[in-house]
Amino acid sequence: MQTLVLFFFSSVVVLTNGAVPCDHLDAIKSLECKPLLGKLAGEMAKHSDMPPPDELKQFSTMCQEALSCMEGIKCDVLRNATVLIAKTCTGINLMSGPFGKCIDTKGRPGNCQMYQDEFECTKKLTKDKCGEEAVESMKKHMDYILGMMECDAKE
Repeated sequence: MQTLVLFFFSSVVVLTNGAVPCDHLDAIKSLECKPLLGKLAGEMAKHSDMPPPDELKQFSTMCQEALSCMEGIKCDVLRNATVLIAKTCTGINLMSGPFGKCIDTKGRPGNCQMYQDEFECTKKLTKDKCGEEAVESMKKHMDYILGMMECDAKE
């Protein structure tokens, strides 16, 4: 996760070869946003592994501030980088919420089969151990979970 943030932070540039070039306003906006991105990257760099859910709440707030700052940027290079930070923020939001707290406490399930073939069982176990709110969080972010685990799409 921190790799994406660090990549984004280092890719805030003015030059582009995309369809929509970066203009003066994009450059100014990226400079305005750079401290927010630097703060997020710096905090994430302090953790070699996934931080506890309570610390991730801080990251979630920093993510939202950074994404809000980058909202008005129109050039392709910076828009593409914003997509990467948004994906990282989705993971942070998932892991800082009820589902993240659940798997932090109860152990991290680690295979695709649990989220595909045995999903009903996984939902029941999650509900029994952590409540309906954790199940809803897991379902809401299922595409993200499967993508991060590099699971093949179910047919």
